[in-house]
Amino acid sequence: MTDSILIVGGGVAGLHAALECADAGARAIVVERGPVVGGRLAAPMTAAQAIGNRAEGMKIPLFDALGDNDLIEILTLSTLETIEGRPGNFTASVRERARFVTDACTRCKLCRAVCPVVLGNEFDAGLTYRKAIYTPLSETLPEAYVIDIDVCLNTPPNYLPCNRCVEVCDDDAIHFDLPLDTLHERQVGAIVLAPGFQVEDGSGFADLGYGASPDVVTSAELQRLLEAPGPTGGFASRPSDEEYPDSVLIVLDDPSNFSLYVVASQANQLIEQDIATVAALVLSPPPDDGDYAEALQLAEKTGINVRWGATFRIDTTPANALQVSYEDLAVKRYTEETYDMVVLCTDVEPPDGIAGLAEVCGTDLSDDGYIAVTGTDRAGVCTSRAGVFVAGCASGPKNIRDSIAAAKAAAAAALEQLDPRLLAGTMDAAREQPPPGPASQVSPEDMRAQIERLLYALIDRPG
Repeated sequence: MTDSILIVGGGVAGLHAALECADAGARAIVVERGPVVGGRLAAPMTAAQAIGNRAEGMKIPLFDALGDNDLIEILTLSTLETIEGRPGNFTASVRERARFVTDACTRCKLCRAVCPVVLGNEFDAGLTYRKAIYTPLSETLPEAYVIDIDVCLNTPPNYLPCNRCVEVCDDDAIHFDLPLDTLHERQVGAIVLAPGFQVEDGSGFADLGYGASPDVVTSAELQRLLEAPGPTGGFASRPSDEEYPDSVLIVLDDPSNFSLYVVASQANQLIEQDIATVAALVLSPPPDDGDYAEALQLAEKTGINVRWGATFRIDTTPANALQVSYEDLAVKRYTEETYDMVVLCTDVEPPDGIAGLAEVCGTDLSDDGYIAVTGTDRAGVCTSRAGVFVAGCASGPKNIRDSIAAAKAAAAAALEQLDPRLLAGTMDAAREQPPPGPASQVSPEDMRAQIERLLYALIDRPG
């Protein structure tokens, strides 16, 4: 028997599961394939307050709560290779790729300045740039820089034509002579799969005008702009000139329930930032008469202008504004409107590698490509293999509130596989909770819910 639980995925669900396990006295081993933990919420996790309306008041784990917990081990740049054994006594092999930068790194930025390789920063949705040696965000866990060896000019250990970062590193933290990878073996009683999801890129939206102007962005790019710390400090600004927009159009083309939730939150945040015009264009016919009236009433209540259209096109005016042309299906005429920013709503899909992860763990996949859960499991966290559970979006897209709830349920199920006599005892929940903010006439949660109902009404879909 063992006192450890393996958690695959270091996003919001995986980290919540780790904290739940550690609070119960179990050892949590987090395996994250990226260079830092936090996933798409790594930036907000550095703040001491709730991340905002998207979580409806739920608090996210702080990096210091993770880093200071002796019962949590974090392996980044790592993948699960094999699992053998049975519930309560699994043997897991984890392969960790070299970071090439040690904990001696003080983040002095000298290496970044001299590195000649420049790339788009995927942690900022490509809105900013990074080097081959970099830190994805201003605050990360682990804190040390990392070298993206796939794009670095060096090919360790034998071919090192560029040593600029090594030459300027006063901390002697950069070592290309480290082993290229290390194989770890851990005895664990249960496994929690929390690989998250990936967001569609904008390549599929070229016919809708993506690429016509830097001010035509995807909902994933807007999300990063609305997060603080972030490229613009948490405010929506036009990428072309960093000016605040007066008008924003959100375009919904066959959205899912999850993307509607995201857009509802984003629309609420745009309204809170006092953007004068927030409009939604649904590329489908308007709903039936009853739903049409409900949609217009909700639109008036939330302050969102609503359109239903087809034959959508975007052109850039000489004044650098975006001229949107479309057939207005509600009034049956061709319409032209001008906006400062246009947001194209993207959807999410299973992450790369989830099929391989399911094969390693011996779990089934659902028809939509996520980890399948058993039909008899009321908590929705059990897989086809005993002792292996799912958390967060591993079984399908979820909002943050539901991801956290699923993480707690998965942690509770995993803890049941351990002998309670092996646990370290109940840990003190030391995560500080900030005082509640002042009440307003309409809370952000209520406003988001109203906008979400509006979006469902727009496309004639039950909420």
